Amino acid sequence: MIDAVIVNYRLARQAVRAARSLLAQDVDEELGVWVVDNSELHEDATFLKDRLGSRCHVIINPKNVGFGAACNQVFEQTSGKWFLLLNPDAYLDSRDTLKSLVKFLEERPYVGAASPFMHWDEGRHFMLPPNVYPIPAYDLMVVASGLLSHVVEWLGGIWWRKHSLKVWQSDLPVEQENLSGGHLFLRRSAVESVGGLFDPRFFLYYEDTDLCLRLRQAGYRLFVVPGAMVVHEFSGCARYEAAQWKQRMMDESRRLFMERHYKRNILYRLLKRLGKRGPRAWQPLLIEDLGTFRQSPVFKVPSRWQGGWLLEWSPSPYMFPSAGMFGEGKEASVPESVFSILPPGKQYVRIGPRRGLWAGRRVWQWEARP
Repeated sequence: MIDAVIVNYRLARQAVRAARSLLAQDVDEELGVWVVDNSELHEDATFLKDRLGSRCHVIINPKNVGFGAACNQVFEQTSGKWFLLLNPDAYLDSRDTLKSLVKFLEERPYVGAASPFMHWDEGRHFMLPPNVYPIPAYDLMVVASGLLSHVVEWLGGIWWRKHSLKVWQSDLPVEQENLSGGHLFLRRSAVESVGGLFDPRFFLYYEDTDLCLRLRQAGYRLFVVPGAMVVHEFSGCARYEAAQWKQRMMDESRRLFMERHYKRNILYRLLKRLGKRGPRAWQPLLIEDLGTFRQSPVFKVPSRWQGGWLLEWSPSPYMFPSAGMFGEGKEASVPESVFSILPPGKQYVRIGPRRGLWAGRRVWQWEARP
């Protein structure tokens, strides 16, 4: 038995698409699909009941209880061997995705969780980066970035590129330290052995990081499985919420995570003394501001990479995290299927070769307008 949960927050139409991608799966296991609505909107609740009520379990929460708590609602009243988390702005992109994930975990009892290979857009142009496990050393490096910008550039953006390419270019499952809760396939017995699904103190963000760490501490391993596919339009959830609110939620959850797991860590204690938890202002040395665009600017590809290049997009000039698209030729641009779902604010792009640590040092900055 597979129990799957989608937590909706003001994305009812996308949540229906996500649920239908589950119902369309070619899988031998019995499948139960649960949709929990946290929207606090009558129209979302009505839409979900009308479209899914006869085929899915629909739970309407009178208030937004948070992502983790909503997932816990379903986990605690189900008993299937497998448990799937799927964001409302994501959907399974092949009919045998669940079958591939079940087979992978069935054959490897040491695996506690797995994620499908992640694309950002329906056209499978851009690949989403794997999740990176946060450590105090990274935060300390960021705090020092005003003085060590060259080190940050290499250890940050270049390291992220290497980590992402390992997943993006592999035909085999790749082990990870951390996986996204937006599309996470779990072995229930493993989750129960580490104290349950999510710590409800995490209202939003880092609840999945906390779970992945608990699984690894118990000896379970985590993988991205290329044979399974998901599209995650990750900027969809709370797209029009205040950026400050989302950043505050992320900062609070990160602080909670660090306090829970690194309270006695000497580097984290040093960070607390410094009183700085976020990146200081810093820009790459070779950043070029292109202005404002209603469609993607066109980027010239250096001749040495025209036989095969990687275009990376990021919301940060550090270029991590970054999504990536492979291509070849003299020019590159962001496809319309991606441009239409870009998050608000500044966008950053760089181009480099398909392989190797080194990427171009030039970063282009621009702002997307609908």
